[in-house]
Amino acid sequence: MLEPVTCKLCGKQSKQKCAGCLSVSYCSREHQKLDWSSHKNACCSFTINEVAGMGRCLTARREIRVGEVVLRERPLASGPPQVTGPVCLGCLNGLQGPGVDCPRCGWPMCSSACAASPGHRPECHWAQVKRKEKVKISNFTTPHPTYACITPLRLLYAKHTDSKLWAKISSLESHPEERKKDGKWEQERFAVAKLLRRFYKLEEEVTEDEILEICGIIQINGHEVPLSEPGTISLYWKGSLLEHNCRPNCSKSFTESGDLLIRAAVAISRGERLSICYTDALWGSPSRMIHLQQTKYFQCRCKRCSDVTEFGTYFSAISCTDSDCKGKLLPPSFFNLGSNWSCSKCSSSVDESRVTEVLSKVAVQLVEVDKKSATSCKNFLQSTRDLLPENHFQRVEVKLALVQLIGQSSGGLATVSDEWLTIKESLARELIALSALLFPAECRLRGVVYFELHAAVAERARREASRGGDTSVPEHLLETRNYLESSISQLKYEPQSLPEGKICKQGIQNLKDLDKLLQAMNVSTFSSL
Repeated sequence: MLEPVTCKLCGKQSKQKCAGCLSVSYCSREHQKLDWSSHKNACCSFTINEVAGMGRCLTARREIRVGEVVLRERPLASGPPQVTGPVCLGCLNGLQGPGVDCPRCGWPMCSSACAASPGHRPECHWAQVKRKEKVKISNFTTPHPTYACITPLRLLYAKHTDSKLWAKISSLESHPEERKKDGKWEQERFAVAKLLRRFYKLEEEVTEDEILEICGIIQINGHEVPLSEPGTISLYWKGSLLEHNCRPNCSKSFTESGDLLIRAAVAISRGERLSICYTDALWGSPSRMIHLQQTKYFQCRCKRCSDVTEFGTYFSAISCTDSDCKGKLLPPSFFNLGSNWSCSKCSSSVDESRVTEVLSKVAVQLVEVDKKSATSCKNFLQSTRDLLPENHFQRVEVKLALVQLIGQSSGGLATVSDEWLTIKESLARELIALSALLFPAECRLRGVVYFELHAAVAERARREASRGGDTSVPEHLLETRNYLESSISQLKYEPQSLPEGKICKQGIQNLKDLDKLLQAMNVSTFSSL
């Protein structure tokens, strides 16, 4: 027999659950509102669970809608990457030369405001009380070894100043044994651990092994945040519990202030584990799997990696070497490299060395492609048509460049030929269909391609209207509007400091202008935003 559900605030019997988390109940809307200040930090659509063989993960406690924000989290700590030239330790942007030295510790900054920022306190405070002399940086043109110490130092500082923060940091995985096997442990002993202890005079405070554990935590759990140049490395506690999948159900982005923002890329069922992609979803399966093994120390066995066809896209296949056959060559599995690749259509089979030869040839061509020239991109696609399937990852890379290049000249899309306009529209439709199937969580990519498709369809409608006699212009404009809304929906959380955020801003303006035009044409619209 089920126990009666009671109101969290007063204890009376209740039937109304919090829609956000389904974990607490209230007897009335009034009591729910009264308790919100207490409940809001615990209210979320997932729970933290322990799974045998996997460790902790985030599991949906209810159905989660497409596009719903699942998690927004401040970083535990942020810092520069391990290999970098001098950066301002406030905003973490690169420094081209001497700027404003912090008056307390001497680290070069870009402004006095950055020198006073809370994020700079760890290295500033320890420079004063441990090092007891100001830092002097004179070389601003090459990677500087002392900056490799900053992010580990900021995490270690919490051990001595913030026990709650340190408990979260120290609970994260570091894979020490795997790092010892591949040499990273000893590499960082000299590049980071010894240097940090000597430079900051911390021999009594931290051991080399403690620093190396922190380096492992950063490697395994760090997120590259593209809000500065160079990008920064940030750690998020709940964000580190998201599992990996090469076709994840969540997308990852960052707010202007550096918060991690996780959204549902597809509908997520109750009980389903939340996932993001730890590698590049636009790489082929062998490259993704090798990268994950080398950097995160596990072999991915997700559905995408387990299916050599990658859901029928043949994203990592090559075309059959028999010129009369239109089949695709693939190995029996990507888990055990070295096998022959067999054709999906005929009986042909080739040694893996032959596959490597083909891919190496294409890679050389790809390096030579001028990604700022539409003609160069088009020529690459033509020259590789018989070597690679249409959706091969190397062709997709060039298609993404080309769909954005067409119409980027000073005259815009209005000056391109009908042929180029058709190519742009065709590529955009193709990429949208592929991304929906293979990497629906790549919201930035999808938002940009939707924007390019809206532009192509709008230009086609303009040309048809100028030629006269076409009654389908309103339908084309409504189609354009749908693509604009899709673009905005994908990009609406992107910071406006990033290109995708700027595209979203332009999309919002274009939508307003388009609605005015449709209104003038007496065409009704419905917004899904």
